[in-house]
Amino acid sequence: MNRQQITGHTSLLVEPGQPKNTRRGESNALRRGQPKIHRRYAPELCCSVPRGMASKVVGRLKSHDWRRNNELIALRRVGLVPYKKRNDPNYAPKPMRIHARSEIRETLTVLSMAMAANCDYNPDSDYNFEIMLPFEQIAAATGTLHVYNNGRKAYDSALEGLSVMEQLGYVIVNRDRDTDTGQNKPLRIWLTDKFFTSRGILVEEIRQWLGQFKMWAIKNGLTESLRRKYEHHLLRIERIGISIKDKHSLRNRLKQIKRWVVSPDLTAEKQAKVSMLEGELETLRRQNDERLDEVLDCTASNLRSLARAKAKRQNPYYQAYIAWSTSAKVMPHQVNSLEQTLSQAHPGLRHSDPETFYRLLLERAGAL
Repeated sequence: MNRQQITGHTSLLVEPGQPKNTRRGESNALRRGQPKIHRRYAPELCCSVPRGMASKVVGRLKSHDWRRNNELIALRRVGLVPYKKRNDPNYAPKPMRIHARSEIRETLTVLSMAMAANCDYNPDSDYNFEIMLPFEQIAAATGTLHVYNNGRKAYDSALEGLSVMEQLGYVIVNRDRDTDTGQNKPLRIWLTDKFFTSRGILVEEIRQWLGQFKMWAIKNGLTESLRRKYEHHLLRIERIGISIKDKHSLRNRLKQIKRWVVSPDLTAEKQAKVSMLEGELETLRRQNDERLDEVLDCTASNLRSLARAKAKRQNPYYQAYIAWSTSAKVMPHQVNSLEQTLSQAHPGLRHSDPETFYRLLLERAGAL
C-alpha cells in the first residue's frame, strides 16, 4: 500500500522540486473559468415597515447619499478601527480613501433602514429609540444573514456596518457575552440624535412625529399594549442577563437623548396634567376627610342614643311606668294625655332627667 492510499489526500504527495498544493490552490483550480464570489448577498430590506413615524424615517434614510456625508468622510480620513482592535493601544488606524465603496454604502443604508423600522418610538419609554429586535434578526432584515450547513450563522457585513455607525456616533451599542454562543455580541442598541440630524431630519420634525405618535396611540387605545410590549422587551433582556444599572455613563447618555427628543410643549402638557391630577386627588382627599367627620358624628350620635336607651332600661321608675301603661287598668289615650301634659309643664325634662320625669308621671297617675 503506497502513501497516497494510506492518507487519502493527493495534496500530501509532493514531488521533489514541485510546489506544494494547498487548499486555496485546489479551490482556484476548481473555480477556473468562473468568476470569484465577491459577496454572498446584496443588502436589501427584507422586513415590513410600520406606518407612521417609522415609514417617515425610513423614507428619509433611503435617499441619503453617503458620499456627501461629512462625518463619514472625516472618519475615513483618520481611519476606521475594527472592533477587535479597539482595546489595542498599539493599533494605529490607516487613512482610507474619502469615498466608500458602493457595497459599504448599500450596507449602511439598508442597515439604517432596518433599525429605523424596528425602533421604539414611544416617548413614554424609559430610554427612547431602542431597537426592539436582536441584532441577528436585524441582519436577517437586511438580507445579509448567511447560515452554513453546520448551522453556524454569519453576518459580517451587518456587524461591520454597525461598527462604522457606532464610530460615527449614530448608534449606542451595549455589548455583552451571549449565553447561547459564548461570544461578545451587540445585545442592546439605541439610536442617537445624530442618527436623525445627519440625514437631514430636524429636531422639530422628530418632536412633531413623536407627538403625533403619542396622540395616535391614545386615540386608538394602544397606550397599554405599547407599555406591555416594552415591559415584555425588558423581561427578555433581564432573562438574557443584560443590565445597565452599573453603567452610569451609558444611562446618562440615554437620558440626554430623552431630554433632547421630548419637546417643551410635551413637557408643559405633561406637567399640566400632573397638576390637574394632583388637584383632583387633593379634592378627593378633602371629601374623604369630610365624609369621615360625618361618619364619626353619626357614630357619636348613635352611641348617645344607645346610652340614653340603656339608661332608660336601668331606671326603676321607667320600668314601673312601662308596666303600668301596658296594663289593662289604663287606656292608651289616657297615657298619651298624661305624657303630653307633663311634657308641656316641664319641657326637656324627659331628656335631661328621665328618672324625675317618669317619677312624676307615676305620681300623677296615682301608681306610687
